[in-house]
Amino acid sequence: MAKKTSLLTDTASNAVIDHLKSIFAHQGIPEEVISDNGPQYASESFKRFAREYMFQHTTSSPLYLQANGEAERAVETLKTLLRKKDDPYLALLNYHSTPLRNGYSPTELLMSRKLRMTVPIVETQLQPRAPDWTSLEKWEQKNKQAMKETFDERHKTKELPPLNPGTKGWIPDR
Repeated sequence: MAKKTSLLTDTASNAVIDHLKSIFAHQGIPEEVISDNGPQYASESFKRFAREYMFQHTTSSPLYLQANGEAERAVETLKTLLRKKDDPYLALLNYHSTPLRNGYSPTELLMSRKLRMTVPIVETQLQPRAPDWTSLEKWEQKNKQAMKETFDERHKTKELPPLNPGTKGWIPDR
């Protein structure tokens, strides 16, 4: 009999690894796993797990606030979502089936199909259909460029001249 998947109640390294193995068994092993610098990810057992499963483990820099903020925002979104529903699995199903700004849901991007949910859907919509990867890539590039321009404008960034060998510089001591 299959082991019932449960919510992660323990954040120790071995518990996190077991849950990741369960996810990988269903979805496949990713090329890269990005995490914060929590002790469960810095352990020797997690490093061994990354080697055995052949994925690159990247941690966000504690000094790179954008990456940390992105992770915190994702956690907060999921916590809010789970608080609103009695059934956490139904909440996750709805979240995974909701289209993103690019027009595709996370499920469509991962599995090339829509999922049947409690919201009625036309049967033909459930047939597998791969996204148009070319137009999606163009949309993503255009969106990234627009976000970069907004960020640069808001933070008043400017292009600096290239540094030449021997140019003296100053690096703040943190």
